[in-house]
Amino acid sequence: MFDDGITLFQVIALLSTAVLVVALFLKLNISPILGYFVAGAVLGTHGFKIVTFSSPMETFAEFGIVFLLFLIGLELTLDRIMSMRLHVFGLGTLQVIITALLIILICRIFGNSSSASIIIGCAFALSSTAIVLQVLQETGMESNQVGRLSIAVLLMQDFTVVPLLVLVALLGNNAPQNLLLPIAMSLIRAGLVLLLIFVAGRLLLRPFFKIIASTKSSELFIATTLLIVLGAAYITEKLELSMAMGAFVAGLLLAETEYRHEVEQVIFPFKSLLLGLFFMTVGMSIDLRMLVENIGLITGIALALMTLKASIVIGLAKLFGFKTGPAINAGLLLAQGSEFALILFKLDSSTTILDASMVNILVSSVTMSMAFTPLFSSIGTMVANKLEAPDRIVEEDELIQLMRASVADIDNHVVIAGFGRVGRMVARMLAEERINYIAIDVDSKIVEKAQDEGFPIFKGNINKRATLDAIAADRASTIVLSMQNGVTSKKAVALIGQSFPHATIVARVADFSDIKTYRKLGAHKLVPETYETGLQIGAEVLQSVGLGSFAIASLKERFRACDYAIPKSIAKEEEPPS
Repeated sequence: MFDDGITLFQVIALLSTAVLVVALFLKLNISPILGYFVAGAVLGTHGFKIVTFSSPMETFAEFGIVFLLFLIGLELTLDRIMSMRLHVFGLGTLQVIITALLIILICRIFGNSSSASIIIGCAFALSSTAIVLQVLQETGMESNQVGRLSIAVLLMQDFTVVPLLVLVALLGNNAPQNLLLPIAMSLIRAGLVLLLIFVAGRLLLRPFFKIIASTKSSELFIATTLLIVLGAAYITEKLELSMAMGAFVAGLLLAETEYRHEVEQVIFPFKSLLLGLFFMTVGMSIDLRMLVENIGLITGIALALMTLKASIVIGLAKLFGFKTGPAINAGLLLAQGSEFALILFKLDSSTTILDASMVNILVSSVTMSMAFTPLFSSIGTMVANKLEAPDRIVEEDELIQLMRASVADIDNHVVIAGFGRVGRMVARMLAEERINYIAIDVDSKIVEKAQDEGFPIFKGNINKRATLDAIAADRASTIVLSMQNGVTSKKAVALIGQSFPHATIVARVADFSDIKTYRKLGAHKLVPETYETGLQIGAEVLQSVGLGSFAIASLKERFRACDYAIPKSIAKEEEPPS
């Protein structure tokens, strides 16, 4: 028996039910989020009563949100946030304000008090960070326009959680007048606290992790990572801020260090497990009898909420220059209620502003909207694919416009020209690092297949100035030429070198004999294909005869250091060092 009254049997029941139900849902190609909801509803107080919803369990579940926000911060550098600032602070702010005001107005029309309307409007204005990011990961949309738009809106919503928590507390004790000063003070305090954490982290975090990493102890590294996450969450909670906000700032700080990948590997299992528990606790909060008795009302509220929020996001996305397809996709993806809405409603349940029956209906409506999200997201993807017809059926002028729209919200991105095996590998690596990119290829079949798989790619010729302008080559940091055709590649190097001298040109060449020509044309980094293939084959041979991996890696680097330093005037391939 655990201290909080949870037995080992209940823990086993939680895990086994989650495993079975989620595995079944995955087998049926249904989002596992719904599986967690069902598992929680089956086991919870309103189901078979095997596991009762307890405060300690709720606390552990909330850590799923904490680790999730930490990983969001870890995947966002400060430079990336600044590049998204228009959509975070512009589009995101308008979404929260417009949605909240419209819902407040609707609630007032239906006879709710001012305080109740404000709480419902502000809570319903938020979307579920946990569910949206889970869907983005499942569908591979994190690095395309839909993912960027969704993350920008979610970031702004997360920033508003702290003042909303303060607002609910104030409304529980006072009339809804004279709230501006307390909310403003809470925002100022939150800003100062986060600034203090940020400055201290920038000064101390990198050297601290460097010391820990030098011990080469994986256990110590894991413990330190957990300490940083939970410590930041604890500090912000004690200062009456959101635990998740502290974790987010900690993630931002670690994203600037060289330990980002190791930290991500450490945290990911904890995040996945605790986030699953969070979804199960949401399922446990559903009163199945009340849900059945009020199924029409609850479904109506959920669908009305999702329709309103989707419409607002779609309209704002169009206003900010997004094409119709990504706007609809993001709108339907962000249409659900938020896990923070559940927290806000529970905070208010101790007051008389919202009665218990209304809280139950609101919580059930939010939960139902969460459950609808995977379906709405699939519909959004299908509609977007229909509207944003692949370039196989659009005119060149329309294709240029599609390209312009796809890069309207990014800069310092990477352009990949040629999407064969090499270009595809580069794209996968960039996506893994959350680096924005756009790809083009002249082969319609390659483009169609890659588009169906979710890659941001268009049919286009890198040697056309109109194409380069459309993919914002003037704002690109790097242009990768991965095509095999040497004539096409050389023409592209010359055109890009003359028109966009700021961009780093990385080109694939046949062997060392091409390097001199490419250098003269303006290429910066060149990868001799036959040479790298020879190195890899040699490494495999050395491994097969028993040489260690460290010795092989050292030898490869020594060969590269020597051969890549060959004077560029030498056109023939040199023999490797003995």
